[in-house]
Amino acid sequence: MTVRRAWPAALVFLLAGCHRLKAPASVVRMGDPAAANQLISGFYDVEGRGGGDAWRWTGPDFSLALVPPRAAQHGARLLLRLYFPETQIQKLGPMTLTAFVDGEPLAPETYAKSGSYDFVRDVPACFLDTNVLPIAFSFDPYSPKSETDGRDLGAVVLMAALEAKQ
Repeated sequence: MTVRRAWPAALVFLLAGCHRLKAPASVVRMGDPAAANQLISGFYDVEGRGGGDAWRWTGPDFSLALVPPRAAQHGARLLLRLYFPETQIQKLGPMTLTAFVDGEPLAPETYAKSGSYDFVRDVPACFLDTNVLPIAFSFDPYSPKSETDGRDLGAVVLMAALEAKQ
């Protein structure tokens, strides 16, 4: 039996931000300024028109924090909505994305064509006994910095969510 520990109240406070006390959410839209405090690392600035049409590029490794859904006795479903531009796939070939929950990898997925995708993985209930669940992601390969773009790039992300499995 694995013993889970709750994240310290200080982490929840930091995620809530110093000036606005908005509780962390189970859904993070990349253009929502109130949810930006849940992006832990590896995300670049918002691009696009804002609202539901906004996105962020990620680096090769990125992480965010989501609130586990209540009454998730059967576990939860992680959703990451992402997009691969044609130039990214042409340059790199197939790209593999792996998610990690509490250091444990979830099944990776490889993307060989450009376009929009939903990366969906089940998260076992044993990981959900916490106030805030950090989730890390990693791309292999990724696009390294270039003369035209000084960023290491993974993919474009539009939103992330953690919802109870039915």
